[in-house]
Formats: sequence, C-alpha cells, structure tokens
Amino acid sequence: MPGRGNNGWRRRRLACHGIFRQGGARLQNSLPSDELLTLAVATARAAGAALAKRSDRTVNSETAHDIKLQADVDSETLIRERLARTKLPVIGEEIGGDASLLGRDEPYWAVDPLDGTYNYLRSIPGCCVSIGLWRGRRPVLGVIYDFWRDELYAGGAGLGLTLNGRDLKPRWAPDVAHAVLCTGFPSSTDRSGEAVRGFVGRVEKFKKIRMIGSAALALAYVSASRVDAYYEESIKLWDVAAGLALVEGAGGYTSVAPVSGSPLAFNVWAAGRADLAG
Repeated sequence: MPGRGNNGWRRRRLACHGIFRQGGARLQNSLPSDELLTLAVATARAAGAALAKRSDRTVNSETAHDIKLQADVDSETLIRERLARTKLPVIGEEIGGDASLLGRDEPYWAVDPLDGTYNYLRSIPGCCVSIGLWRGRRPVLGVIYDFWRDELYAGGAGLGLTLNGRDLKPRWAPDVAHAVLCTGFPSSTDRSGEAVRGFVGRVEKFKKIRMIGSAALALAYVSASRVDAYYEESIKLWDVAAGLALVEGAGGYTSVAPVSGSPLAFNVWAAGRADLAG
C-alpha cells in the first residue's frame, strides 16, 4: 500500500516476522514470514477490485436462507492463485479445505472471498473480502477489505491494527449500557420462537443492536470501535478468521467455542473488553 502509513506498515512486517518464531516455530517452504501480511493485503485488494467492477451477478445456488454466486467462486479462485506462492494450505468457503488443520500446530489461510454475498447481489453496502492466517485454533493475522468503501483493515496480535495503512486506536463504550452489538443469523440458525427468545435474552442488555449482513465487517467494526461487540452462533471459520485477528490486534477480547458435530463452526463473542461481551 504505497504512500499509506508506510512507517507503521514496516513495523508490522517486523512484528509479523517475530510472531512466527515464537517458541522456535517457523514457516517451512513458504515466503519469508514478514511478507505474508503484505501479500494478504495485496491479494485482498486485487480480489476486491475484481468484485467492485464486476457486473455479473449469476446465482449458482439458492436455499431458503442462503445464496451462492459465481462471483464467490471466481473471487476465491483468484485469492488461492495469489496465495499459492506461500505453499500454505487454504480453507475457503467455496472450495473447502482440510478441517483437521484446526487441531494441528500448523499455519493455514482461512478465506471468505465475498462475505455479505446477498448484500453484494442487491448492491447493499456491507460486503468484503476476508483473508485470515491461523495456526491451529488461533488467529495470527487478518485482512478485511470493504471494496465499495475502499477501507482495508489489517492486523493481528502483536501487529496492532491499521485502516488503509494508518494506525487505529480504538475507544470502545464505557459499559454495556452504552454499547452497540453487531450480530446476525447464519443460514443454519434455528429461527423458532423459543430460539429467538433465548437470543433476545442474551443481547437485550446492549444499548443498540445492528445486523449488517457480514460477520467479517462486523468484526472489523469492533476492532475499529465503530461498534463495541459482536456475537454469533454456529458461524463458520472463514466468516470470522480475519476479523478475530483484527480484534486481537486492536487489544480486544475474543471467545471462540467449537460447535459440536460441526468442525468448522463456532459460537463467537468479540468485544473491546471482556465486560462488553456476554
């Protein structure tokens, strides 16, 4: 990202270099570790640019509460081609991947090539490209690119947080009574009356509740303190992988609980502080 907070960007590259050497761990047969965040940023921008100029909205499949576009597939193909030089495995929403990576102490990419697909279909602002790097069950770094607003968030634990290359210093609400929660209903969510009442009981303490249709962007907004907390059940890894890294980069709180019988799904809380989560 030439000309956009380059000094901060160089510091993050050095920090990234150190993260992969904690405990003697190294990335074998891959790019130098200090280039991975830079590559993820360039890849997200390329995928976002392709989506932004695309006019085709071909629907490949549709269910009662979900939709898949050819744009999703093409975006993930582009991302995988660009990340291939790292020689790291990829878990993606459209093409899949090896779920057993979550149980191993190895790095891998977790990619949502177009989060907020229905927003994209209807030209509703609120979609993005999301690229996260994880090791086992922990986020390392994340990049989220809101291509319609040209906002690119990047960071991770030990890396800090940037928006378009410039440092962000979040300021979250002082307490839950003044906090904004972002949430949503994944396509597989139980929407029965009993389930919805239970959901309301968990979130009614917040001052405001927002559903923007993109888990990745919701987490980016938490990291930037545009909102204060995020909560969602049975959300997939690729939806939250990059965003959780951003929240941790901002110094926030994350809680990720696996969903039994669904190895790539989690119940997730993320917030500026633990007291702002449920």
